[in-house]
Amino acid sequence: MNNKTVFVDLETKNLSLKQISMEYKEDVFRQFSDENVSKYLVDAEPFVSMEEAEELINWYTSPEPRSYHRWVIIRKTDSTFLGTCGYHNWDKDNNICEIGYDLYKDYWGKGYMTEALQEVIKFGFEEMELNRIQGFVHTQNHKSVNLLLRLGFKQEGIIRDKHLYRGNYYDHFCLSLLKREWKESDEKDLFYHKDGF
Repeated sequence: MNNKTVFVDLETKNLSLKQISMEYKEDVFRQFSDENVSKYLVDAEPFVSMEEAEELINWYTSPEPRSYHRWVIIRKTDSTFLGTCGYHNWDKDNNICEIGYDLYKDYWGKGYMTEALQEVIKFGFEEMELNRIQGFVHTQNHKSVNLLLRLGFKQEGIIRDKHLYRGNYYDHFCLSLLKREWKESDEKDLFYHKDGF
């Protein structure tokens, strides 16, 4: 596993999930400089320069094997950049990884992130051989919490003072999905809320 290419582009009915690259640097800058998108990303300040977007892309495109990956989410009908998603902190000894995602504000409430993450979760369990996928979500980010709950994640508790940002500490919910739970789930049980992702 550690000596071969793991991360590949993915496809869903409506979306293409592609390796982040400099082709998308203007989109990445727009995404992470927007206060609405960055509101709950309390471990980083909003971008103020294109160089920050380039640094992020360079980090995510380091050679494999690596413990992280980011896809850009592209709408097939018009090649529109919608957001990004991926994995962080891959613990290969214990088969655990952290999921992350962000969607540009114009595309909230349309089900795009739900569709993207269904494929990313499948990839995590089947190709990365994960046993546990976990997410840490700001306690005020209700849309993101609801998204993970709809995807079958279980809310485990609160990580107190998880991030220090601008002089304040912020609590985060810890949610997780286990491989055995995912295998037992049925996609027809998912439902979409207009105020979700």
